[in-house]
Amino acid sequence: MNVLVTGGAGFIGSHVVRRFLAAGQGVRVLDNLSTGHRSNLAGVADDVELLTDDIRDLPSVRKAMRGCGAVVHLAALPSVPRSIDDPAATHHANATGTLNVLLAARDAGVSRVVFSSSSSVYGAAAELPKRESMTPLPISPYAVSKLAAEHYCRSFFEVFGLETVALRYFNVFGPGQDANSEYAAVIPRFIQDFRSGTPPVIFGDGEQSRDFTYVDNAVEANLAALERPGVGGRVYNIACGRRITLNELAGTIRLQVDAAVDGVHGPARAGDVRHSIADITLASQELGYSPTVTLEEGLRRTIEHVTPDGRRDQRWRTPRRARGRRYLITGGAGFIGSHLVDALSERSPRREVVILDELSTGRLENIAHALARGRAEFVNGSAADAALVDQLMRDADVCVHLASPVGVQLIVDEPLDTLMRGVRATNVIMHAAARHDVRVLFSSSSEVYGKQTNRALGEQDNLVFGSPTKSRWSYAIAKTFGEALIHGYHRSSGVDAVVVRLFNTIGARQTGRHGMVLPRFVDQALRGDDLTVYGGGEQTRCFTHVSDTVEALRLLCESDQAQGRTFNIGASTPIAVVDLARRVIARARSDSGIAFVPYEEAYGDGFDELGMRWPNTAALRELTGWEPRRTVDDAIDAVIEHARGRQEPATPIAAAAAANVA
Repeated sequence: MNVLVTGGAGFIGSHVVRRFLAAGQGVRVLDNLSTGHRSNLAGVADDVELLTDDIRDLPSVRKAMRGCGAVVHLAALPSVPRSIDDPAATHHANATGTLNVLLAARDAGVSRVVFSSSSSVYGAAAELPKRESMTPLPISPYAVSKLAAEHYCRSFFEVFGLETVALRYFNVFGPGQDANSEYAAVIPRFIQDFRSGTPPVIFGDGEQSRDFTYVDNAVEANLAALERPGVGGRVYNIACGRRITLNELAGTIRLQVDAAVDGVHGPARAGDVRHSIADITLASQELGYSPTVTLEEGLRRTIEHVTPDGRRDQRWRTPRRARGRRYLITGGAGFIGSHLVDALSERSPRREVVILDELSTGRLENIAHALARGRAEFVNGSAADAALVDQLMRDADVCVHLASPVGVQLIVDEPLDTLMRGVRATNVIMHAAARHDVRVLFSSSSEVYGKQTNRALGEQDNLVFGSPTKSRWSYAIAKTFGEALIHGYHRSSGVDAVVVRLFNTIGARQTGRHGMVLPRFVDQALRGDDLTVYGGGEQTRCFTHVSDTVEALRLLCESDQAQGRTFNIGASTPIAVVDLARRVIARARSDSGIAFVPYEEAYGDGFDELGMRWPNTAALRELTGWEPRRTVDDAIDAVIEHARGRQEPATPIAAAAAANVA
C-alpha cells in the first residue's frame, strides 16, 4: 500500500517516512517546505516521491492523493506564538488544509487518514492528567485550528464513512527538530543554547510543566493508528504520561551537555497553558501504544545529534555535492553580482543561478545577456523581504549576499538608509539560511578597517572608526554589524558562513553615479571634461579587477574550509588616485585635464579621508591559491570599452531576456 505523508519533510514527518520505508511501504510526500526541509529526507530522498505543493490548494492535494491507500496528515503551521502573530494563516493551513485533505481522501477512496493533532486543544481545562473524554477549552488560535480539524475528521467518519484517527501529541522532540526557527521548540533550543554557552531563556517562572514525548514513540503511534482495525473516528493522547517542569528540564539538559551557563528567565508567553500531562490509557488499550523511549534516553539521543557548536549532526544535512549547486545571488544585477552570475553560469551547465535584486543600484542590462541565454533566473525584489527570501532559500545551496547600498556619495547622502537597509537584509538572509541549511558568503568592505592605514591590513586587525556623527562611517558601521551577525549565526546556529572584505573592485558595468572613482573618471575623460580628483590626490588604493574578485568569491563558495572565517580580497599594488586619473586620460586618449576639489566641497564639512588602504591576502592565498592576474590598466580598458558601448544605440537584448524574468 502506498502512503501519502503530508508534511513529510518536517521534523516528525521525516521520521514517519523513514519508519514506513523500513516497513516496506511505498511513500509519497506532500510538503510545501515552509517549515520542512529537504535535508530532513537526506539518505531516503531517492526512495520517496516529493511533491512541493500546499495542502491549502485542493487540486494539488487531489493530485497527491492519486494511487495512495492511506494518509498520515502532519502538514501544519505549528506553534502557539506563530498562531497569535497570524491567526488567519494558522486557521487556513491547519483547519482548511485538513478539510482539503479529507475531501481529497474521501473522493480518492482512501482507507484511513491519521491526523496529527495537539495536546494544546485541552487548553485551560484544569483537570490532570488530560483525558480524551474531557471537554477541550483551547486558548490559542493554534489550538482552536487543531480542534476544528479534529471535528472535521469526526464528521467525515460519521457522514462519509472515511476512517479517521486523530493523535493528540504532547510535546514531541528528537533529532532533526529545528532549533533555528523563531518558533523553535524548547528542547532543541535549550540544547543548542547550552552547547554554545548561551544562557537559554525560560519563559515565565519555569514551573510550568509538560509531558515530553520522544519522536520514535510518536512514530510507532502513527504506524499503529494506520494498521489497527476498529479505531475509526477515535482520538488518542500520544505521550509518556510523565511531566517535568521547564526548570527541571533545563537542569537535566545542562548536566547532560556539561554546560557552564545557567538558564535565565524571561516574560511569560501569551497563550501558554500552565501544566500538561497525558493519560495514555486509551491509546494503550486500543492501539497497543506503549512509549519505549524515556525522556532521559530521548534527551541523550537528541543531544548526540547536536555538535558542540550547536549544529545538527551531518546526517541531517543534504549532501552539498549530491547535485549541481544552486546559487542565490542577492544584488546579482549590480556590478560585482552580474560578473559573478556570468562566472557561475558559464562554468558548468549544472549550476543554477537565481538573482534577487530590487534594481535600486543594479541594472537589468547587466544581466540581460545571461537571462536571454537562459543562464539565470531573475527575481525583482528586496533582500529584506523575509517571505520572499525564505522562499528562494528553500532550493538554494549557496547564497552570495552582495545586496547593499554602496558608494561614498550615496553613504554621505543617505546615512540612515545605509545603516538600516544593510542590517535588515543581512538578518533576513541569515535567518533563512539557518532554516534551510544554506551556505552564505557575505560581502563586507575594506571600509570596516576605518582609520587603520599605516600597514598591510590583516583580517584580525582592530577596526578603528571615526566619530559616528560623521556620515562617512555609517557604511563601515553597517558592514561591521553585518559581519557580527554572520559570525553570531555561525556560532549559535551553525550556519555555514564566510565573510569577505573587498578592496576597491573595478571593471566594466561599474557606475559612477554614487561616487565610484574609475567609472566617474572614464565618463569625464570621454566627454573631454576635467577629471575631478578630491583632495590632493595622493591618497592610495589597491584596485582589483572584477574578474579577480569574482574568482576569489567562487573559490570561497566552494571551499569547505572557509566557513566561519573572514578573508580580504584585493590586489596588493597601491596606486595614488591622481595617478589613476592620469592613466585614464592616457588610455582614453583624452584631452582632459585634472581638477582638484577639496573634500569639504564634495562631501560637506567634516568628511574623513584616508591616506592608504592595502590588504594582506595571505589567508585567501594559503587556502585557495588565489592571486590577482589582471592589472589596473586591464580594468581601465574594460571600463572605457563598456562606457563607449553604452553610448551606442541600444539593442533589443533586454526584450529578449524578458521571458526569463520571474
